[in-house]
Amino acid sequence: MAPCQLCNDQEKRDEVDDRLAFDFTPSELLHSAFEHRCSSCLVILEGFRQSETVDWSFQYDVRRVYARCCSMRNGHSDSLCLEVYFADDRPKLELEFYSLQPHGWKAILPRPSISGHPLSPQALRWVQSLMHTCTETHESCKSTARPLLPKRVLSIQMLGDSDTVVQLIETDQEHAVYAALSHCWGTEQTCITTSSTLEDRKKGIPWGDIPKTFQDAITFALRLGIHYIWVDSLCIIQDNATDWEIESSKMADVYQYATLTISATSSSGDSQGCFSETRKAANYLEINLPDDVGTCQVAIRKPLRHWNNLIPSHIQKYFPLLSRAWVYQERLLSPRVLHFCESELVWECREVCVCECGGLSEESSPGGKYYNAIKDSEEEVHLKAMAAHERLDQMMAAQLQEEERDWERALHMQHEDAYMSWETNLGGDYALPPPYTDTPEFPDTDPIIMPTASNLPNYNEAVPNEEDPNDCADIVHHFHRIIEQYSALRLTNPTDRLPALSGLCKRVQHLRGDYLAGLWSDSLCFDLMWRVNTLNLSSDTTGRPAEYRGPTWSWITAQSPVSYWSDMTNFKSSDPRFRVHEELPYEPSSPSDPDYDAWSFFNPGPVQALGQNPEKVSAVVDRPGHNPFGEIRSAVLTAEASSTTATLLYTYDSYWHGQTNKHDPARYKLAVSTSSKMSAHVTVSDSNVEIPFFADYALGVDGPDKVDDGERLTLLLVHPKVSLVVRPKLAAGVAVVVDGEPAWERVGIARISEALGNYYMVDWMRASHIKRFKIV
Repeated sequence: MAPCQLCNDQEKRDEVDDRLAFDFTPSELLHSAFEHRCSSCLVILEGFRQSETVDWSFQYDVRRVYARCCSMRNGHSDSLCLEVYFADDRPKLELEFYSLQPHGWKAILPRPSISGHPLSPQALRWVQSLMHTCTETHESCKSTARPLLPKRVLSIQMLGDSDTVVQLIETDQEHAVYAALSHCWGTEQTCITTSSTLEDRKKGIPWGDIPKTFQDAITFALRLGIHYIWVDSLCIIQDNATDWEIESSKMADVYQYATLTISATSSSGDSQGCFSETRKAANYLEINLPDDVGTCQVAIRKPLRHWNNLIPSHIQKYFPLLSRAWVYQERLLSPRVLHFCESELVWECREVCVCECGGLSEESSPGGKYYNAIKDSEEEVHLKAMAAHERLDQMMAAQLQEEERDWERALHMQHEDAYMSWETNLGGDYALPPPYTDTPEFPDTDPIIMPTASNLPNYNEAVPNEEDPNDCADIVHHFHRIIEQYSALRLTNPTDRLPALSGLCKRVQHLRGDYLAGLWSDSLCFDLMWRVNTLNLSSDTTGRPAEYRGPTWSWITAQSPVSYWSDMTNFKSSDPRFRVHEELPYEPSSPSDPDYDAWSFFNPGPVQALGQNPEKVSAVVDRPGHNPFGEIRSAVLTAEASSTTATLLYTYDSYWHGQTNKHDPARYKLAVSTSSKMSAHVTVSDSNVEIPFFADYALGVDGPDKVDDGERLTLLLVHPKVSLVVRPKLAAGVAVVVDGEPAWERVGIARISEALGNYYMVDWMRASHIKRFKIV
């Protein structure tokens, strides 16, 4: 029998298709269901008929329906989903058909039911089952059975059926299972611990004084048998800067060793709660099918929202907690996170991610990816160390073998010399050689060098030859992805940008170098190449931040999300002008350098990029507190590399120029004096070439940070294709000096395109000089 022309019997039309997609009007579906007797269309029709409300009718209000099924999404096959568009252009309606039984019916697949309320027996069984499986079988999630309690924690006890006793306690190296709460503070903080309330909190906190979000988290923890919970606003003294700095720096340990992190994901404030007061019925409708269709139990419901397929603005609306920067590290560090969402619970651990409705992929856990990245890096470091030890042993063995051969050759030569001398003195053919001894004394011979601690190969020299130490390590790429995601998140206090990431940085400190205002010393040149892809004009209308966050060379000063180029894996260049690890004379940088150097232009010299000579870059960071990953007071980057001048160009397009007679505040270019070549020896033209430029902020905003159209800027070469764009640092119109040298500030970054560099052979460093810069 031929398949249905409308729905193809809910099967792919071709095996190579990604999915089955079809659309229909109400009349087309009715015709297929009754005239052509298609059981698949009849099931869809019954679903529509039985889900109608007083607000809409399928036959009279629906304009067109778009159906999809048989596709792979989030790691599993999609069940039949419909998008319903109405004739009066009201918002579309999405519906999901699924089976209530373990087996499906055609493209209608089995899906678990939703508990309806976190405190329901079904929800508690679901969480307890996942907890047991995770703690008993997941190698990545295993932790100390009874971890060390944080310095302060809430002790929670249930007295009788309704009375809950909550008390802030200070621990003394005590071990116990505890939960941690991840939440949005909201605009009103009604329940915090301060210096004046600390003693009262220790005596007990009245249940009525505790916000609903805290109450819900405490109640759920008690249902799981957990009697301690850590809440930042109550366990850190909020008006004590020293206590806040010390305890906030320990958040990595607090969340890493918590048995469970309770996440109020859909709540935007402490007063909203983790879940509703009353249990909601599971939001689905079971469809009564005709007898001739089959015995499958089919239900229909609105698909639940999941954050992995939402745009950032919708994540902020439906999952406000996930848009907060502080929560980012809490989520990545916690071995287990239970999200309380609007309509369901979501479980995340380092090995699985699962929701009640079954719509999330089990492999989409960000904490698992973070944990695995660290584990892989630790294994890589271990393998490199073993390879270095093996190479060192080989070098030592080879040297010892060579020294033994030298010893034997020396002994042989000394015996021959002694024999010849003895034969000459005695004369005659009957002369015998001197007797051989194991320890002959030859005081007049040269000393034989034996291996000692002073001449053995150094461990640092025993690096495997096959790997370029300048290549970007995987952990560096992973850190860049973290910065890209983290920089897009929101902070109530912008100066918390470093403290809110300190836990993640502390976790990888043993694999990295020194931490330098959001960058790492072992990958400093890679880390410097951040850029702002798209300026957020709503936050960048005032130019740079008014308050000091950090140095201009760090991403922490950007008010828009930042990105890194994923193809920047090394600093190699085929251009013979680039000199690597070579001492070349440099000039002190000066804001009064001439715009054009004819001698340098027509007689280009050697070129040095920072990344090819990392010993030429260093940073000094001054911190006001004790947290090495926290706020900073000042920082100076000293960099010595090739530099040249460029001219800033504002851009104008039809929208900005035609309607407002202004330049585009989000787009800029640079004009660089350069040359184009047909070959390395034949120059075709000398001219100004426009280079794409990524500004760190809206440069045209009036104020001390404004950069005028046509202003001269300086390119500081970091990579053969990438330059930091800097200008002299001024304070109240006066040039700033650091250690007797002029200070500079970063205003953006530029990258020469593949077409200009490789095809047109543009040499953007033709007039460059090697200079030293102090960037603040």
